[in-house]
Parts: sequence; C-alpha cells; structure tokens
Amino acid sequence: MKYRCTTCDREFPDGIPEGAVQLTSRHRGRRAISYRLTDGSIHSLHEIKPMTPEHKHKLFHKKTPRSNCRFCYPPEPQPEPPVELLQEVQSPVPEPIMVDEVKEPDEIEDELTAITILAEAFRRSKKNSR
Repeated sequence: MKYRCTTCDREFPDGIPEGAVQLTSRHRGRRAISYRLTDGSIHSLHEIKPMTPEHKHKLFHKKTPRSNCRFCYPPEPQPEPPVELLQEVQSPVPEPIMVDEVKEPDEIEDELTAITILAEAFRRSKKNSR
C-alpha cells in the first residue's frame, strides 16, 4: 500500500515504515492516522488508492459524456477476419445406384398414407365421399 502524509505531502510507497508508532486511530471514513517515525518526525498518513480509468469516469464525467472517453463511447467491435477454410482432398462422390425396380404410384401412396392416423382418416373420408 502507498501512503502519503497530509501535512508535508511526502509519499511512502513501501507502506508505513517499520518502527513507526501509531499516535491516533482512524475513527470513520478516510481520515489520516498520525505516526511517529523512528527519526522522531510525526506524519499524518492516509492510504493512496490508485485511480482506475473506470473510476475516473464514474467520478468526474458520468453525467456529462466526453467524446474521448472509452467508457462513455465504447469502441465498436471489430469484425473478425474471415477464417481460411482448409481445402482437403476428398474422395470422389460415388455415382448413384440406379434401381431397376420401380414401384407403382398406388403402392407408394399406400405406404405413405398408412404411416399416420390422420392419413387413415383421410382415406376413410375419400371412401365415404365416393
């Protein structure tokens, strides 16, 4: 953690120095805590939290969008480049086998209409209408 003195603006990037004696405690919020260092100096240190771009966006201009903010105006997604298709050597397609036996249309119709109950109902209605 990084700390900064509120009195002299000195930064402590490695945290609170070893041997420092805490003089005050944090009551509430972001108040600084006073420490007496080994050299006898007294500093009121508070923790420095890094400001992320998203946090800056929320804090400073969420209500008033800016044209150069990537959170106000996110970039449009780039289309993915086309993937090159691999052309593999495939075996030739076998020629269709010709069937010498040809069924009569009545036989085909009988096989197809017998599949469902509804087809049976249509067949009955045709017989009754004749």
